[in-house]
Amino acid sequence: MRRQVLTSLLVGALALPAADLFAQQPAAPNLDAVPEKMPFHIAYGAPIKAQRANSLIQAAAAEASKRGWAMNVAVVDSGANLVAFLRMDDAALASIPIAEHKARAAVK
Repeated sequence: MRRQVLTSLLVGALALPAADLFAQQPAAPNLDAVPEKMPFHIAYGAPIKAQRANSLIQAAAAEASKRGWAMNVAVVDSGANLVAFLRMDDAALASIPIAEHKARAAVK
């Protein structure tokens, strides 16, 4: 009798935490539900405005001119799309795609 009571208590004690674990599980999300509005409004990060992109290009061009460098400068947005580009006088034509690639690689 004593052994049956201890076994019952032991089984009952093990079943209670297991029942709590299943009760605390969150419900699975309904992937077919259509939200009323988008759950986020900036999918890829904050966008860069054209005015800000041009000010960055002017700053880079000023520094390059100060050092005597002829450069191509590219600015891309958070989705790696070209926003602004400057080819300084005497900059190499071959470095145009290189500048664009470097800007895109920096974002990704």
